[in-house]
Amino acid sequence: MNVGKSTSSRKVDFGKKTPKARIQSSSDHQMRIIIGKDGDITHANDAFAAQLGIPPLDLVGRRLLDSVLFENFDDLSDDRAIFNNMSGGEASSISSLREGKHTLVLGKERNHVPFYFNWVTGQDSNKYLVAHSQNPSDNKQSKPDWTSILGSLIPSNTSEDAPEITKPTPQIKPALKKAAQKPKLHKNNITINDIEKFASINRDFMCLMETNGTIIRKNQSFCDILQGDTNTFLNLIHEDDRASVRQCLRSLATHDREDGVDTHVVEFETRITAQTNDNLWVHWRVHKDGDTLYGLGHDITALKDNEKVLMRRDQELSEAQALANMGHWRWNVGSTNIQWSDQIYKIFGVSRDEFTPTLDNANDLLHKRDIGRMMQAFQRAIIEQNNYDMDFRVVREDGTIRYVRCEGRCELDSDGDAIALYGIMQDVTDQTEHEMQLRHAKDSAEQAYAAKSRFLANMSHELRTPLNAIIGFSDMIQRQMLGPLGSEKYVDYATSIKDSGEHLLDLITDILDMSKIEAGKYELDLDDIQLGNVVNCAVRMIESRAQEGVIILENSIETDEPAIFADRRAVMQILLNVLSNAVKFTEPGGKISISCEEFENHVTIKITDTGIGIPANKLNAVMRPFEQVSTAFTRNHEGSGLGLAITKELAELHGGMLHLESSVGHGTTASLRLPRDARTKQKES
Repeated sequence: MNVGKSTSSRKVDFGKKTPKARIQSSSDHQMRIIIGKDGDITHANDAFAAQLGIPPLDLVGRRLLDSVLFENFDDLSDDRAIFNNMSGGEASSISSLREGKHTLVLGKERNHVPFYFNWVTGQDSNKYLVAHSQNPSDNKQSKPDWTSILGSLIPSNTSEDAPEITKPTPQIKPALKKAAQKPKLHKNNITINDIEKFASINRDFMCLMETNGTIIRKNQSFCDILQGDTNTFLNLIHEDDRASVRQCLRSLATHDREDGVDTHVVEFETRITAQTNDNLWVHWRVHKDGDTLYGLGHDITALKDNEKVLMRRDQELSEAQALANMGHWRWNVGSTNIQWSDQIYKIFGVSRDEFTPTLDNANDLLHKRDIGRMMQAFQRAIIEQNNYDMDFRVVREDGTIRYVRCEGRCELDSDGDAIALYGIMQDVTDQTEHEMQLRHAKDSAEQAYAAKSRFLANMSHELRTPLNAIIGFSDMIQRQMLGPLGSEKYVDYATSIKDSGEHLLDLITDILDMSKIEAGKYELDLDDIQLGNVVNCAVRMIESRAQEGVIILENSIETDEPAIFADRRAVMQILLNVLSNAVKFTEPGGKISISCEEFENHVTIKITDTGIGIPANKLNAVMRPFEQVSTAFTRNHEGSGLGLAITKELAELHGGMLHLESSVGHGTTASLRLPRDARTKQKES
């Protein structure tokens, strides 16, 4: 399409009469055209061609609607708009044109000119549409003399307003011949009318420039948005970008033509300043045609802003992954390549430039024992379509081993089939090695503790036998059973030896009992017992110590009640430990009360004292082995610190529990809960 494009190959003088394909007219100020039924221009006079800026001969054969616009599209049809008349295309629109006055929009200046159209029929039986413009000095419609204009008009049965063309005049024949030879545009091709519509809604920047960057013409968008010296292209460019843009334009200006045609096009992105003083990013595409540069700019500011947001998010993601020593990956099912983020390359100890992440290359870096597990995990994830996680080892080129945790997900298509696996990999070497060290230390401690417990449990006889001998012989010496010792000092020494031996035996007994419990070698000897009798016995055993400390003992449990099934010796030891602590930590003049509550499946014995009490933060600690309330420097009472721990363990062996409630300065209440039948616990274990 050559409409609107100047031709440098030849010049046309629109004021000179063209001897061919031109209608002679005595009123050259009137514009005249003849259009065939198919919509092609068969003739145009100089006045019409000059209005369009196109030589008359170049108009011949051109479709009318490619050269002019109708002010009202509805003029092209009697009862339907042009957009509804798709079956016959443009020719159908012309053939349905009503006779009479229609206004055309002509040329680049878009002048609105009234034309009068008439249909005439020639001797070839073809209909032609003839049109002429209204004389501006005439208020009436000016009818041309078709006989003098066309040279040979023979009236037919049509009306006077619709004369018949009998034969093309000699002046028209060359034009018709040229029109027949000139290729016609396809009915689906975009017309000049379409292009003007597109141009009216397009917001891109368009300009024509000389090779030195001087702007010749520009579109409205260019003028509306851009500011500054819009006559020089480089003055619009941001100063930081001018050097590169100048180089691009210089490469166009010095580019050689290929076969007489300029085909070189450059594209670049640059910043320009808008009238709002904002910097816009514009993608320019500049084409050279002769001595003219055609520039087309598209505003990509929004794309650049989105690009910045994406880059910032990618950077934040990379920084977060670097801090967590974590990267993301993706594998399309059936593909050999795996997509890795930068951090995964670092985890595997390879370079992105030198290493291609494929299944085989990745397997070469895995520990041999983990390759099979990794492949099985992938296959199972594809088949079962489940999420998965696993740990594996990476052997780097320097021989170091890294522990990696992989978590994966399945991506499914619309049919529910797995098409890809994706997830994250995290270097957990430090965490894994720390856990291994802790596990090793824990195992070592447990083994040592178990060995100690087994040793003490097995040495119970060997430890008690010498102490019993010491206690027994010191008792004989104290009583002087074999005769007087000769000095009272020896009696005192023998008494100290006996007391120390008994104290040591108590400590060793506690340690041995605790060791046996921890080693799982403490066995209960269950039998029917009367709990009241056991409590009374324990009270009598502790009564002498209470009297020495001026402490009142109150026992409200009857002798024969209640009856339970338990280990008599263990229950006795529990009661003695609790009562001993109560006596030990109760000041003179204090009081210890013993009571019992019966329930359907268990009984609860409560021992309450008015002693010094236990801090709230120490209640749980005192029931752990070797734990005491006060430090070794401040405590005033001897003991191994195992009494309450043993009591708690023995109660739990029965299926019961020991609970402490205490307040500093107000005393302590120990609640011992025992099942009525301890065999239930034995069966469960």
